[in-house]
Amino acid sequence: MGKVFQMKYRPHGINRYKEFIENDKVGIGWPMIGNLEVQTKSEIKKALQEVYGLKGGQLGNALGAIWCFIDTMKTGNVLLVRNKKKVSIGIIGPYQYLASLDNDHDGFCHQRTIKWIETDELLSNYNEVVQTVVRSPGIVTGSTYTVEDLEITSLYTHK
Repeated sequence: MGKVFQMKYRPHGINRYKEFIENDKVGIGWPMIGNLEVQTKSEIKKALQEVYGLKGGQLGNALGAIWCFIDTMKTGNVLLVRNKKKVSIGIIGPYQYLASLDNDHDGFCHQRTIKWIETDELLSNYNEVVQTVVRSPGIVTGSTYTVEDLEITSLYTHK
């Protein structure tokens, strides 16, 4: 099965957890750098420097999260989103750029569709691997674990 990712639910500093669940979408911030699907990694880096004045570790962290979201993450991979003591698990869909939300106010133009297979389940109901994945401090990160390691494959047959 596919790779496993985790991401935070506060793109552009706005809590969008409920919106993620209700609208079957997840996303990242960094508006005003354009459609990520048509840019190279170096073009995204340059845009982050110009628009946000990022450099050093901040630039590296932002670029890593964006690149993970746009390139490393693939349709069909599994995503975990933690909300305090709860976790939602879904199957990642394709990237979408929404130009109408590409502004400093909305800040939610970089999205992916998602098919939730579990929402708002207690994190304590899952094994240590799931708990380890969602503890990652990164905004968007890939995991070395597989879906089998998460012991959630039975969810696919019940949804």
